[in-house]
Amino acid sequence: MLWPAKMCKVRVIGLKSAIKQTIDSLEKYGGLEIKQISSNEIKNHSAAGENLEILEKNLVLEAMLNSLESQPVKGKFAYEETKKALNSPETKKTEKRLGEIRAEMEKISAEKDDLKEKNARIKMFTKFGFDFGKTQYESIEIVAGKIQKTKMEGLQSAMQKMRVEYTQKPLNQTEAIMLIAMEKNGNALEEMQKAGFEKLSIPKMDSKPEIELARIEAQEKGLENRENALKKELQKISRENYGKLCAMKEYAQIETEKSRETEKFAASAHTFIMEAYLPEKKYPEFEKFLKAEFGEKVHIEKFSAQHLEKTHEEAPTLLEQPKQFAHFEFMTKFISIPKHNELDPTLIFMLFFPVFYGMIVGDAVYGIISFLLAKVIRDKFPDGILNPIGTLWMWCAVPTIIFGIIFDEYAGFSHEKIFEMLGFHELVLYHGLERMHNIELLMALTILLGIVTVAMGFLFGFINAARHGDKKHMYAKLGWFGITAFGTVFVSILMFNALPQEFFLPSGALLFASLAIVLIFEGIMSAIEIPSVVGNILSFARILAVGLVGVVIAAILNDLAFPSLDKGILLIVFLPLFIAGHVFNAFLAMFEALIQGARLNYVEFYSKFYQGGGKEFTPFRFNRKYTKE
Repeated sequence: MLWPAKMCKVRVIGLKSAIKQTIDSLEKYGGLEIKQISSNEIKNHSAAGENLEILEKNLVLEAMLNSLESQPVKGKFAYEETKKALNSPETKKTEKRLGEIRAEMEKISAEKDDLKEKNARIKMFTKFGFDFGKTQYESIEIVAGKIQKTKMEGLQSAMQKMRVEYTQKPLNQTEAIMLIAMEKNGNALEEMQKAGFEKLSIPKMDSKPEIELARIEAQEKGLENRENALKKELQKISRENYGKLCAMKEYAQIETEKSRETEKFAASAHTFIMEAYLPEKKYPEFEKFLKAEFGEKVHIEKFSAQHLEKTHEEAPTLLEQPKQFAHFEFMTKFISIPKHNELDPTLIFMLFFPVFYGMIVGDAVYGIISFLLAKVIRDKFPDGILNPIGTLWMWCAVPTIIFGIIFDEYAGFSHEKIFEMLGFHELVLYHGLERMHNIELLMALTILLGIVTVAMGFLFGFINAARHGDKKHMYAKLGWFGITAFGTVFVSILMFNALPQEFFLPSGALLFASLAIVLIFEGIMSAIEIPSVVGNILSFARILAVGLVGVVIAAILNDLAFPSLDKGILLIVFLPLFIAGHVFNAFLAMFEALIQGARLNYVEFYSKFYQGGGKEFTPFRFNRKYTKE
């Protein structure tokens, strides 16, 4: 719980001809992470040829699936059967037919675009009722064009001078379209263009535009029918083959990844070397598995966790929290994975963060709101990041309710006030530690909490260093722990009179001894860290400061917006205002508690013992959706 799983390293040596069988077996085992071997003495295995072949199949299958509508896939396909199906005549036939359909549909799409464009151009000429199939003359040329209506008068004047015949129709609100008959090889067109005439190309037509449009419509209908027939054929192919193709694509992807993974192996002309990490407690199981797969054909070496520690080899990190606490691992992973031999802060976070959160919000009603909202989120999102967030939020709501009872805060009211509003006067169950009336005491308590928390951080740092055999940092952390332990005694005596005065002398001796240890092992410059440690401790005062903001807002809402019966008709205004105000205040308190509580954990607390920077253990295995062994 407090430490990641102990990791060991294994080295497997075998014949190069058995690389494919080895990687298949490792994937079948699914419990180790293959390490990249880097050596100047032996090269890495090259799988370029294998990769190219399987990548080509992967791309082909991707194209085939993109051509089909997705279908629900029931059940899984046998892996070996999928392998055979990949190169079967039926698959090749389906691939060929899909390629033909894609090509034909692309051709149909291009033809439809051409017809659409031609249709739009021909429509402009339906206004004239002219048979454009009879426009071929020896000396006369028919020219079409458009012109701005504001320039029409100047163009007409120019055409009269050149004695050309024309007809015009409105094209839109600002332009007109014209058909002009003029002599071939003349300069009339050039003069008209100077007047603002813009020539348009006349689409090739064998008859009147109306007849051409009907012909285009028939062609479009024929293309549409053919396209629908092809789509139906695709639907049939999809129903019959979609699941198999998905399984084949998954097979191709898995084989591609397997091939790439073998490139982490080192290989000579006849042998290969593979290194991998796995939890040390799993090694006997892995050794038994490998012996069952290969017998004496491979050689196995084990490098223990102690060996990795001595050689300072960084193994991947496998967090091992009990199932009920595994939901909180996401916060550790979100910040930074611990190193494989470092304290796992998941459980520590689970214990400390909810306390900080609960003390800041500190209202039983707001705690209940937190719990209910968190439960809704957790139930609504069974998968994804919101599920563990909802679980963490529910966990934090419990100490919020507890501290709300301790502080006697129920949506800003004391329990006595609530009983009084219900008609039970002078009914007092207990005297709570109300935050507005006990600021000095609570300030001292939060500072004491800071001292204890920082001291625990140094203690965890001492444990970390001791586990690594780092005596310098081990003794230094122990010295800092002694300094903060003195602070705990000092505050307990001075502010709370919780300990006898006789504790001053031994705690003072502890302070000087601890300071001497820190100076010896970290040097004189470590003394400048003392103000920083004091600042970390005083930072815990924000628990009270931020919490008081919520108390004040709740009190203002209760004084100004409480929907009492004497407000009469204004109840319809005050009731929603009162509820919305408290919901907003609850959310504000939750948000601030999340931010400030996380800061106290990660900055003031974790900085005393946590390094992070580890790499999460990712075993070589695949989440198969469509295939099975």
